[in-house]
Amino acid sequence: MKPITLTLASLLVLLSWLPASAIESVKRPIFYPNAHYHIMGKETAQTDIDGCWMMAREAGASENNDAQRSQDAANDAAALAVAGAAVAAVLGGDPGRGAVAGAVGGGVASMTAGMMAQDNPPWVFRGIFERCLFEKGYEVAGWE
Repeated sequence: MKPITLTLASLLVLLSWLPASAIESVKRPIFYPNAHYHIMGKETAQTDIDGCWMMAREAGASENNDAQRSQDAANDAAALAVAGAAVAAVLGGDPGRGAVAGAVGGGVASMTAGMMAQDNPPWVFRGIFERCLFEKGYEVAGWE
């Protein structure tokens, strides 16, 4: 059986695909329990959240920072590929294998760190989303 080899280009393509398959880590709004929230109830409030979420997305806002995380991972993978090749060359190893090892380590570490850092949605998305909820009578107390 032949070992599987990855080129740096195929590795970067793989890393750029990871955010699409990752579990979404965007925080969700927490409502202040005002009179409107009590009247509407939890199920209707959730329906309104979903509607405002979709409206913000349709307006062109993104609810997460996947594009930035993907770019950061690609940059980290490329930088560590160069470092891996340099270390391998200095230590007498195969620079190609060192580059792949560095790229894999850097890209995976960067993507993992990015996915574990739960952030509030970007401010443009939050602004559209919270305005929609406010116009429906809700008050967002925070994000969790």
